[in-house]
Amino acid sequence: MTDIHLPDIFEGTVIRRGDVNYENGCYQYASSSYIEEDIIRPMAIIKAKNDNDVIKAIKYASENKIAVAVRTGGHQYSGASSTNGKNIQLDLSETYKDFQWNNDDCTSVTFGISFSLGDFNAKLREKNRFVPHGQCQYVNLGGHIQTGGYGQLGRSFGLLSDYIEKFRIITADCKTQWVYRNEDLFFAVLGGSPGNFGVLTHATLNVFRDQDYPNSRGLRAICPYNRDRLKDLLDIMVDMAEDEEFPADYDYCITVIEDPPFPMSSELTYDQRYNQKGNLEQDVIWTRTIVIFVQWANLQGDQQKYNSDFIDKILKTAGITDENAKDLVIVSDKYHTPISKLTGDWIVPIEREFNLPYFKRVYSSNSSSQRLKKFKWTNWVSDRIDIGYSRNLNLSIQIQHFGGSKSRFFQNGKNSSTSLSWRDSNLVCTLDAFYHNHLYKRAKMWVQINDNKGVGNPNAKFCEHDRRFLWGSHDLDLSAAQQYYYDNQPEGKYERLCKIKQNSDPLGVFTPNKFCIGLEGDKSVDSGVRMQPLAGSETAEEDVTFTERQKELQPSTEEKFWKMVLMKKEAGKPVLLWDTWRA
Repeated sequence: MTDIHLPDIFEGTVIRRGDVNYENGCYQYASSSYIEEDIIRPMAIIKAKNDNDVIKAIKYASENKIAVAVRTGGHQYSGASSTNGKNIQLDLSETYKDFQWNNDDCTSVTFGISFSLGDFNAKLREKNRFVPHGQCQYVNLGGHIQTGGYGQLGRSFGLLSDYIEKFRIITADCKTQWVYRNEDLFFAVLGGSPGNFGVLTHATLNVFRDQDYPNSRGLRAICPYNRDRLKDLLDIMVDMAEDEEFPADYDYCITVIEDPPFPMSSELTYDQRYNQKGNLEQDVIWTRTIVIFVQWANLQGDQQKYNSDFIDKILKTAGITDENAKDLVIVSDKYHTPISKLTGDWIVPIEREFNLPYFKRVYSSNSSSQRLKKFKWTNWVSDRIDIGYSRNLNLSIQIQHFGGSKSRFFQNGKNSSTSLSWRDSNLVCTLDAFYHNHLYKRAKMWVQINDNKGVGNPNAKFCEHDRRFLWGSHDLDLSAAQQYYYDNQPEGKYERLCKIKQNSDPLGVFTPNKFCIGLEGDKSVDSGVRMQPLAGSETAEEDVTFTERQKELQPSTEEKFWKMVLMKKEAGKPVLLWDTWRA
């Protein structure tokens, strides 16, 4: 393929295919196997310095009938923030770093979209302010707000995008404008598909004050992984979902993390090797662990008293006692912690879990707790996780409750000005499988069983319908898979998005790959991403259940965990990953 000549007209850095820094510049998460075709390679990467560079890139693409992929942080796992062929990558990771409080009370802020989540959280904490947002430190705000901003405060406060009042965007006609609630472009950009409607540069956001929630509490605790303990903790989550009136003050999330079962090529962390981020010591240990996040938001203010019964039940189930709490509890509910501090405590200080190819899956369920219990979902998903570990897969697990009639996630979704979908979800379950090359088929079969038996049919364990989120994308033909990513509330949502796309970007300047709104014939661009949906693609392995043989593996995991805790005590300094995991 002959590259189009990109003229030297930009103030920022331009990295062309073949340049020394090109491979690092075009790096994306996308890789569903170890084959070369999965690598995404735009013609050039423009690290825009300002609006002028952005406008020049849009104009150049329009004149040459190519497309622009917009990237702020590059955390879009499946590579949908990049492109291939003659198309260009617009890198905004350092372009827009403005931050300004809009009022004396510091309840409204206007910011540039190039902030990482960690840096933005720190800026808000300077004024004892907070908003709901995600947990990945190196996610940048541009993509995060366009895909909702899911995170630990989902039930108590909803999504980050719920509090956007307006945003600034540069559209395909090279015009700059502020877009407000109830405008078509507002609806499309927040929930349509990130980067498909123009280049987002700034947003204005309403934020919350710590002082309005003076008794807030949180729990971040760890315990050694085993299948039965995980199942029991998930049972509490399902029981929580059973009570439609369960107070919105409570958010509950379970994460399972682990160390790679095979040696890495270097003692350095992934972020140190590839991104020069983080300063973890070389003796940091990441053993297979259940991490528990709970918060009580004190939504009714200073007159509301805290009841510890719910968290006490979780602690007892996890095996955390007064005697071992000093080793296992990082954030305690025994005392008040401001929510601005808690949002920092929930942030994960790594960019990618494993430097390995992967299959990513985020499943959403609107199943009632009665249905989940009927199909014994907690047993099934705990078995699936344990089976994945027994097959030497590197798993990234996160399961969180969002539902209930009191949930702000649900309530904020009513009559929303955004196009974000599936606001009736009760539980969201992430089951990502990273794997070494020789385990490709094993990982694929594991994920295929999760797809076939977990969602998408009347007997599915988790949800009868296959419901996905843009930030957890895995089938990258968005037009063909629209029914999985978009609900029909309001009626004709996807059709409305397509009309807005055609009006705002008729030439497809912001259609750099197939994960885009409103693809049509010759406007379809090959992203080079070869990931395909797995369901029904081949005969899956026999679905085995939890066995005594697998159960015998548990003591070694538990023994390793407690050995690591002992090492921490003897060293007298942080040696565990969760010791570095703090605001």
